[in-house]
Amino acid sequence: MKKFYLAAAAMAAIVTASPSEAQVRNPWNGMYVGLHGGYGWQDLKGTFNNAASLSALDLNGGIIGGQIGYNWQSDQFLLGLELDASTLANGGSTVAFPALGTTLSGDMSHVASVRARLGWAINNWLLFGTIGWGYGEYKFTQNVPALAFQDTVRMHDNGLTYGGGIEWMPFYGVSLRAEYLRYDIGATRHIPSAFPGVLPGDRVGFDNIDVARAAINIKLSN
Repeated sequence: MKKFYLAAAAMAAIVTASPSEAQVRNPWNGMYVGLHGGYGWQDLKGTFNNAASLSALDLNGGIIGGQIGYNWQSDQFLLGLELDASTLANGGSTVAFPALGTTLSGDMSHVASVRARLGWAINNWLLFGTIGWGYGEYKFTQNVPALAFQDTVRMHDNGLTYGGGIEWMPFYGVSLRAEYLRYDIGATRHIPSAFPGVLPGDRVGFDNIDVARAAINIKLSN
């Protein structure tokens, strides 16, 4: 009898955990959170001391971050809203200019966006496009050891963000995603005159970032 009760309890747990008919019909519906990682392409631009090109500061590299969103699914059509944020995993790029006795570095503090998603669900697969608004902050730092000098210029901008991808739900409540995003953002500013070696006309800036990333999402609601 005890074995019977244990078996019945196990069966009840399985039935309770199994998705309902509505969930099976619209498996993407509901709130989710997740993590992502991938690769970003973005360079600093400008000149320093009217000679040193800042294009040597390569910000290409791995990115990590997270996202939270909500999907409304009706049959095969999906409308979603997602907020994401990312940063460089490798901490930016540094280049030394021995002739100037200085080290220059660039770093992507973070990029973030809030986007609408439009998708077409085919069973446990989802094809989607996304568009919204993005924001980014970048840092340019000069270090002159001989003068015990270190200072940072911060730049930020916001603009259109768009892309698309594909998502797969291997089992209910967990999905894997591959996507591309372009953050159409950029800013340029003069390097402050307090920076040693800076000359009139020296500028630093950044322009757009392209990201290819993979993500995992966990549903929080039905």
